[in-house]
Amino acid sequence: MRVSAAKSADSPTMSTAGGSRPAAELEQALGLDFRDRGLLRQALTHRSYVNENSGNDADSYERLEFLGDVVVRLIVSEELYHRLPDCDEGGLTRRWTTLLSQRGLATVAERLGIAPYLLLGHGFESTGGRQSEAVLGDVMESLIAAVYLDAGYDATRRFVLSAMSDEIESACRADWRPDNPKADLQELLQGQGRPTPVYHVVDSSGPAHRPRFTVEVAVEEQTLGSGSGGSKSAAETEAARAALAGLTDGE
Repeated sequence: MRVSAAKSADSPTMSTAGGSRPAAELEQALGLDFRDRGLLRQALTHRSYVNENSGNDADSYERLEFLGDVVVRLIVSEELYHRLPDCDEGGLTRRWTTLLSQRGLATVAERLGIAPYLLLGHGFESTGGRQSEAVLGDVMESLIAAVYLDAGYDATRRFVLSAMSDEIESACRADWRPDNPKADLQELLQGQGRPTPVYHVVDSSGPAHRPRFTVEVAVEEQTLGSGSGGSKSAAETEAARAALAGLTDGE
């Protein structure tokens, strides 16, 4: 797939930093062709890199992420609406929620091989930031916004539908089942004759516009798993997912 946005003759060559690979390689691998490569660089730049290099927070991907969240929601919602004419609002919403969850977008970013091109601060890199599901999900949104600003809606729609084709095809199948770890965990515990799991917030951090929660899930005072997310609900989902993995390991 090519996104129709011809490079200008004097487009700067993007340089690498730290452990990152040149972003121009990613541009080529994804079939993108930016007029403004500065947008691509910004889409790959984490706040930790900006802070270590005395930049402005606006130079990180966070503003692009804000826009990309809206753009990808519209594209995926429109596609599901047309592909599933007999599906009610609830069914469309469940599919949309799964496709655009942090985990869902991070999976797409992993498949596209975006992680090696991220610009990260050394401290954040050393703590595993390059493999962070939260970062990969955010960067997927920021990349979508960069394509949108550079090439417009139609080109962005082609890019998103190509990048997420496997996930969208799966969501449109008649046998599709929602990703619902909390319900699955409760069903498993009930089948074992155990009580309903209880979720507790054990940590919260970050600014008001970008909070981060860590939640533990327990049964009868036994902690089964923990997870983090940008909302309490997302953190509970990840905690349930971790608990399920522990309870079903080896089955």
